[in-house]
Amino acid sequence: MAIKGSLKEASLPDVLQLLSMGKKTGCLGLSFHDSFGSIYFDSGRICHAAIVNRPLDTENSVYTLFTWTSGTFNFEPGVEPEDGAERVSVDPQSLLLEGARRVDEWSLIEKKIPSFDVVFSLDRPRLMMNRDPLSPEQEALLPIIDGHRDINGLIRDSGLGEFEVGKALYGLLNASFLLPVGRKRTTPTLPRNASPLERRELASALYRAGMHDEALREFRALVEEAADPVASFHVGLIALRQKEWAGAVNAFMTAAPNAPSKISLLHNLALAYENLGQLEKARLVIDRALGAGGSGDPLIQLQAAIVSMRLGDLQSAKVRLSESRGLWTTNPPPAVWFHYAAKVAAMTDDPDREMLLLAAAIETHPESAVLLNNLAAAHLKREDYESAKDAAEKGVALAPELPQLRRNLSAALEGISRAERKATQASSRS
Repeated sequence: MAIKGSLKEASLPDVLQLLSMGKKTGCLGLSFHDSFGSIYFDSGRICHAAIVNRPLDTENSVYTLFTWTSGTFNFEPGVEPEDGAERVSVDPQSLLLEGARRVDEWSLIEKKIPSFDVVFSLDRPRLMMNRDPLSPEQEALLPIIDGHRDINGLIRDSGLGEFEVGKALYGLLNASFLLPVGRKRTTPTLPRNASPLERRELASALYRAGMHDEALREFRALVEEAADPVASFHVGLIALRQKEWAGAVNAFMTAAPNAPSKISLLHNLALAYENLGQLEKARLVIDRALGAGGSGDPLIQLQAAIVSMRLGDLQSAKVRLSESRGLWTTNPPPAVWFHYAAKVAAMTDDPDREMLLLAAAIETHPESAVLLNNLAAAHLKREDYESAKDAAEKGVALAPELPQLRRNLSAALEGISRAERKATQASSRS
């Protein structure tokens, strides 16, 4: 099940608790205006966190991310920190109390500083008259508050975190030591001497934020300049998302010799071949993924089943579907598993199993319009028009844009009408 959404609907502490309790491993990507952050998990514990263009350690990165009360998040299972990144092992629960305190303070700070593109200058005459001591953070900021740097620039050049800078500026504003100059729009960039790791982190953050064109530009630059296999792999992933199947194959083949995750690369390469219609190549690649250790991954087993089905090898498809089903132990299978399992049952002339699978599918995924459409079609084959109508109506309510649902609903209504006419004619004859 994908874990993604808006930070306005699900707070970061709630998301962290969910990932911790589920003992998840992977990367939680977050975006907030023009900022991007990542929190990596290893069996439910935080092992690394970073914010693009912020030189913060893991703990302070998480504290800063707690102050992001809007934006989006997306969890990618199985993704690990880049080679060379700081590694720790922190229980998320231990960070929640301090994080909550910072969120409370940040709600006050935001009233004075609603955006990080604000530029301030110093009211030097008033500052010269001040007799009260300033905090160390305020003292560090004074030399660089110059009427040109925005708050993002102050954070970058001071080496302080967002929370520390925001709190320091809040105090200076309350004392009337700052004058607003205006705003400066910024986009995520890196210094010219940025390391390949920093550049890859920016590209990965853009990718996780759904800014695929921008991420593609950064990844391609890394491929051209450093022959980076991780960048090549991500170029392939973006090509898949953009349905550029041949481009995906080329990118994955470029990444293959030095790819850090062979199984993931083979899985995605097989998907690209499958969408190109090169099913034999897809089968060869997915078999390599299974042999390389992917046999314990339910999604790879499922993909093997789909390729076998499309090749007409229905017996192999049934075996792979069964293997895949057995690997979903803590959560039920996704909707796509039920879709193909029912389809294979229909193709092997087992309508009773098809109906059982579709009934279980709707019980597990009641909001899936595609599964409701499949159920309606199965009822139509049995001439159970009332049940077909019920399933199609529920599907249309969820996804009125799907033409198949409307066609099946029309067919069900026509079937009901025919049955009523036959009943009327039979009654009149008697």
